Amino acid sequence: MNLLVYRRTNQSKTNFLEPIIVAQQELSFKTFWQLWRSNWMFLFLGSAPLFLVTVRSWSNAILILGALLCLIDLLRHPIRSELPLSITPFTVAAQRAFLATFFAPVLVIGVSSILRGHHNAADYDSASRFLLAILVFTWIQRHRLSAIHVLQFTIPIGLILTLLHQFIFPQPHLWGTNRMSTYFADPLVFGYTALTLGLMSLISIHLLSRDGKLLVILKIIGVCSGCFLSIQSGSRTGWFAVPIVLGVWMYYRSAASVSIKMSWKWAIATTIMLVLFFALSETVQQRLAQAIQDVADYPWSGIAPETSVGFRITFLRIATDLFISNPWNGFGDTSQYMEALPAMVYGYASPEAIRMAMQSGFHNEVVTQTIRSGAGGLLSALALFFIPLWIFSRQMRGNNLVQRGNALTGMALVIGFLVSSLSTEVFDLKYTASFYALMVALLCGSALSAESTEVTTS
Repeated sequence: MNLLVYRRTNQSKTNFLEPIIVAQQELSFKTFWQLWRSNWMFLFLGSAPLFLVTVRSWSNAILILGALLCLIDLLRHPIRSELPLSITPFTVAAQRAFLATFFAPVLVIGVSSILRGHHNAADYDSASRFLLAILVFTWIQRHRLSAIHVLQFTIPIGLILTLLHQFIFPQPHLWGTNRMSTYFADPLVFGYTALTLGLMSLISIHLLSRDGKLLVILKIIGVCSGCFLSIQSGSRTGWFAVPIVLGVWMYYRSAASVSIKMSWKWAIATTIMLVLFFALSETVQQRLAQAIQDVADYPWSGIAPETSVGFRITFLRIATDLFISNPWNGFGDTSQYMEALPAMVYGYASPEAIRMAMQSGFHNEVVTQTIRSGAGGLLSALALFFIPLWIFSRQMRGNNLVQRGNALTGMALVIGFLVSSLSTEVFDLKYTASFYALMVALLCGSALSAESTEVTTS
């Protein structure tokens, strides 16, 4: 009889799950699959950051196929892991809140469509990604695995691959020669995802144990690559997440009684790097200066100017008037909404501002979902950010080091997307919705249930 020992430990610098065959016997294919099933499925799910903005539909494929594999595994093995999960009132509340939050987007769209008497199947495309992620969340909890053990490698590697992709392969300049992006990712998505992943790479340094030198170098290169890619995108989207994430990181280190001196060293080094990027990048300086000037010059009477920031302020004004006129049903896909807008809109919004708002969205995730699905869309969109933040903030203060590390990483992810959502829709695109849903499911599941103890089965 084979004795298989699965070591889930934070002591190893390179392995996240080390299977050891104690009895030297020939393994059948069935035994091999049983031994590595969780390992390879976990590696597959954790590969989402590798080609996020370089291979079209990469994150969609990872989520859909991963959810299917999780469903099969859950149906075939309905018994929980041999490790008893410590169920607390918070764990139960967090699980229920997560499930409700990720089911809500589909439910809200369905209800608002019924109230309006009009259904559009395409409206469910992005929302269905959150429904699929529930399977990943359930699977990760059952196996009690730690997402950060995989993501600490795949995130910096993904950023490095994206950087190499920009310089090795000819890139189409669909948004101007001075704005870095790919053939399907616009500069906004390209910029905020690179920055968010860079911040996640930064906080993963020495997160669970002291990393080896090569791993530290890999993560630092990932941080630099993320910052560089974000700046070269020419987009301001998500930049305000940097000081917030650094502040959360410092709080975590202080609350967890981790070497605050080391944390300050990394925080200072990161700040210096960002200042240097700002000082050396003419693009960053111009974009920030223009944003400040646009806000200061925005007129509140007459037709508003058609500038980047001016458009966004006008979009918020249009959305406010639309919501007041129909707060419960919403308007569905506004690109197909041909009815007359409230009269006051035409007093401040130019025809181009109206066209962009109705056809391209209001450049704010919560606002756009509110206009599409009414008050239900507002609550659902807010929950997608704040329920995970609640779970992560609570687990950051727990006693389990592995769960704390996953929670901190999840905080960086959600903060990056939340800040970015203030100036663009982050779930309108199926691949960004898939990526966020999958990553939050992995990190929430790990933050609630990951173990660092050993399990022995025979």
